[in-house]
Amino acid sequence: MRLSRRLLLAAVLAGLIAGPAPAAEPPYLTAGSLDLILLLPPPPLIDSARQADEIAAVIAAQQEASPARIAQAAADAEQSVFVMFGGTIGPRFAPAALPRAGVLFARLGATEEAVVGPAKAGFDRLRPFLADPRIRPLVRESRSGAFPSGHTTLVTLTAIVLAAMLPEQRTAIWARADDYAESRVIGGMHYPLDLDGGRRAGTAIAALLFADPAFRADFAAARTEVRQALGL
Repeated sequence: MRLSRRLLLAAVLAGLIAGPAPAAEPPYLTAGSLDLILLLPPPPLIDSARQADEIAAVIAAQQEASPARIAQAAADAEQSVFVMFGGTIGPRFAPAALPRAGVLFARLGATEEAVVGPAKAGFDRLRPFLADPRIRPLVRESRSGAFPSGHTTLVTLTAIVLAAMLPEQRTAIWARADDYAESRVIGGMHYPLDLDGGRRAGTAIAALLFADPAFRADFAAARTEVRQALGL
């Protein structure tokens, strides 16, 4: 009993010393700013021919994926900008060197969650691995609505912002964005149409953000920081 109390006291003291967890970055937009249910065409019905085609496409993607590509899909489940694009941009594109950019991209992630979450609930599309037993969940499972793809929304939004910061690497950035999105199909988490919806959603979010003075100010500071860190 004494040992348990000592362990409890030590845990409490450790928590006090460490202090509270840092607050999450606020989103730039919410679903009230951009209602994707009004903007996006609905996904196909569960018993439609189009849905059957979507199922077949996911099964084919899983069958054709090599073990290395499946491992990449599992790694791509992470939504950090540095996981998304660190290998594309290079080792200097790292959190320690980019505090302002890190905050900017964290806020983009919060924005994706705020805007896409209600749309997923509204469309309520069943994930592929839940819709057909032939499809395996090859990455970390998510059971929220499938449409639109949140990962694809975020990587599209992030690619637009990064390409504006680094036009010299625009082609490589967009190639990586497409590959990252495809990981969601290989993983059994999304259908091809979910990716299409995510690309539309990410582009719509970016269009609103680049018209917003507060975002543009944050973007300008982050752009300067990124280019300096990369020696550009």
